[in-house]
Amino acid sequence: MKRLVFLTVCLVVFVANGFAQSDYKGEKGVSSVGVILGYAVENETAVFGVDYRYNIKDRIRLAPSILYTVKNDDNRSTWYVNADAHYLMRVTDKMTIYPVGGLGLSIWNFDNVSNEVLILKDSYLSTDSETKIRLGLNLGFGGEMRLTRDLIVGAEFRYNLTIRHDNQAMILTRAAYYF
Repeated sequence: MKRLVFLTVCLVVFVANGFAQSDYKGEKGVSSVGVILGYAVENETAVFGVDYRYNIKDRIRLAPSILYTVKNDDNRSTWYVNADAHYLMRVTDKMTIYPVGGLGLSIWNFDNVSNEVLILKDSYLSTDSETKIRLGLNLGFGGEMRLTRDLIVGAEFRYNLTIRHDNQAMILTRAAYYF
């Protein structure tokens, strides 16, 4: 997985360098609100979320988001609160690509479910739950395409690197309304 992250960073730097010289008229002050659907690779489960994006400069955009990974077979789910930044590179009039970088706070919920049998042979279900909170870095890349003046669709690959080895790679799709 480290090789994949390294190759991804190299690709983004290479592409960013190629587009850095283009004459890009940005969209300073433009905002969008989007719905996110995707797949979490390590959890092997679905991802749902929402985000807000605001262009603070022609090429620089802030992108806070909240993502949720659904419980998987290991009875774990995760909330991600992200504060990312994008460097926008226009490919065509309707298509933009960007690297992703930022901070992510992940809240991992683990449910340990066990059956216990009482002396009277009645069984009940007991649940022990554990929560882990991790601060990490988000790295990745994405792209988006304008379908209409106000509607955008896009895709993104994001890798959340944490200090305590609860890393997560995500493949995300997004539909958003620009205003």
